[in-house]
Amino acid sequence: MALRFLPWLPGTGREQTVLAVQDKGGEVRLELVVRGDDRLVARLDGDGSGAEAVCRPALAPRCWYQVAVVFDCTAQRLDLHLRSIGAGWGSAVETTSSTQADTGYRDTVAWTTLAGVRRPGAWTVPRADRHFNGKIENPAFWSRALGSDELGSDELVEAPGRAALIAAYDFGRDFTGTVLHDRSGNERHGTLHQAPQRGVTGSRWDGTAGDFRVCGQHYAAVHFHDDDLEDAGWPPARTWAVPDLAPGAYAFRLHSDDETDHIPFFVHSRSHAPALFLAPTFTYLAYANEHLYAAGGNQQFMAHRPELSRYERHVLDHADVGKSAYDLHGDGSGVAYSSRKRPVLNFRPYRHNWLAGNVRHFSADLFLLDWLDQIGIEHEVATDEDLHHDGQSLLDRHRVVVTGSHPEYWTRPMQEALHGYLSCGGRLMYLGGNGFYWVTSVFDDRPHLIEVRRGNNGARSWDSPPGETTHSATAQPGGLWAFNDYPPHAGLGVGMAAQGWGPASAYRRLPDSHDDRAAFVFDGIAPDEIIGGFGYVLGGAAGDEVDRYAPELGSPASTLRLATSTGLDDRYQLTQEELLITAPGQGGSSNEKVRSDMTLLETAAGGAVFSVGSICWAGSLAWNDYHNNVARISENVVRHFVR
Repeated sequence: MALRFLPWLPGTGREQTVLAVQDKGGEVRLELVVRGDDRLVARLDGDGSGAEAVCRPALAPRCWYQVAVVFDCTAQRLDLHLRSIGAGWGSAVETTSSTQADTGYRDTVAWTTLAGVRRPGAWTVPRADRHFNGKIENPAFWSRALGSDELGSDELVEAPGRAALIAAYDFGRDFTGTVLHDRSGNERHGTLHQAPQRGVTGSRWDGTAGDFRVCGQHYAAVHFHDDDLEDAGWPPARTWAVPDLAPGAYAFRLHSDDETDHIPFFVHSRSHAPALFLAPTFTYLAYANEHLYAAGGNQQFMAHRPELSRYERHVLDHADVGKSAYDLHGDGSGVAYSSRKRPVLNFRPYRHNWLAGNVRHFSADLFLLDWLDQIGIEHEVATDEDLHHDGQSLLDRHRVVVTGSHPEYWTRPMQEALHGYLSCGGRLMYLGGNGFYWVTSVFDDRPHLIEVRRGNNGARSWDSPPGETTHSATAQPGGLWAFNDYPPHAGLGVGMAAQGWGPASAYRRLPDSHDDRAAFVFDGIAPDEIIGGFGYVLGGAAGDEVDRYAPELGSPASTLRLATSTGLDDRYQLTQEELLITAPGQGGSSNEKVRSDMTLLETAAGGAVFSVGSICWAGSLAWNDYHNNVARISENVVRHFVR
């Protein structure tokens, strides 16, 4: 057996299994292990003798190694060969360890597992223990012991031992799927479970290939993490047929002793109602079970003291529910995938979020849905996932599309659908902030799984490593839509300007608000009236994350800039993608770019986009039971757009 591997996090004090060969009863017969003291060990336990070969040099983190385990049945000897690859300025390692071993484990192999030891049991998805954190590249297996001359080959599969190949895996192809292809001709293909990361650099990557589309063999590796979780694998406890319900947001209410939980779901009837509320479910999924509080993220920008709800505390105390696309894996690498096939405990209707000090995401979007009900606007409800799969035809059935408060994560099919809809005269109410921001992908064979690569720009919680900005799901570049042909400013009139969690501000009207084209927006609003100086989130309508009108970033000249925020403090800082150098004066008190703008953009086809440029808008909309000037402006616009 031979493979290449890169230990990402040795020094944990626990054993990490790189590869395990197990029998039908689950007993480990052959195991390649990174020991708690950072030594690489090969163990053979066919008859209980527990033969071990140990390479004495300690493994270095994030260094590639080629390893071969040779069991010579005739000589009854177990050999472990280790060689470092591309050690750079560090010390190269080349060592061999041998030990005597018996042959009792032969013909008992049931399966071979990478990056852990498979745990026997009747699970709906396989489970494992002793997880390995790091990358593994192209394992191969032979039916005879290879000689030292063969083991010296850089490409063992092409060595003279090819005729004895049992299996030889090529990880440098089919990056979107879960199949690990066996190129030996024996069809012993493998299957990936729990979504370890594909499209990552391998041992042969030298910087000449920017992504796996250019040279797959530079990316012939999989990055495994001990906290990867795609599918919790819980067997169904009960099934329930959804009755004939009106479109909207609902929840299963579950009781257990003195505990109650609500599991939300949306009903979409595919009607031709005048309005469509588009629930930003990919945003909910990107934030699913986020751990930013524990990382101290953003607390320096807060005026309030962040407090956790019991659901947020549960997430921090139970790593088994998985992490969000804002978090780091246990080995320090960024989490690029997020799945809905697991408990998502911050996708709940309870009106609290530690970051905003009140509602955010789903709980804030419930205000928007309730508002549509309150004012009697007939509406349909769809999700990001619906739009991703159904495309423009989903939008074309409606006169106006209303967004949620934070529609941040958009796929290319969603962008194409929305821009097609607007170019045909459709109308959009963008009632949020920091929207249409991150390139997002969905796996065709696993629609429950999204991918986000942060790249090296934007307001982000981690950086993509060199060479790893391309999405494995779509082979498309990741990062910001601003750099991938869909800049928000160009399509919406506004785009991300700043973030912070100090006091939110109100809006004051600008000269464009008195243009005849905008008269319907301000019906019933006094010329000098301050808009949104109240709210359930941070105390005002303009705050949290805000967008502004910016012609230099693509806002069309025909955009009417109707109103702007009255002033944000230095807890709000200019977004990173606009900073070319480190400089002072980037806070709200000194940089005029740190603001929220309300805009109206009419399209050539007779459609329009109304944007408010703030996540906090929904919290002000609901103030005083929807009797306020934020609600009045919103109602003016939606009634005009549904005509």
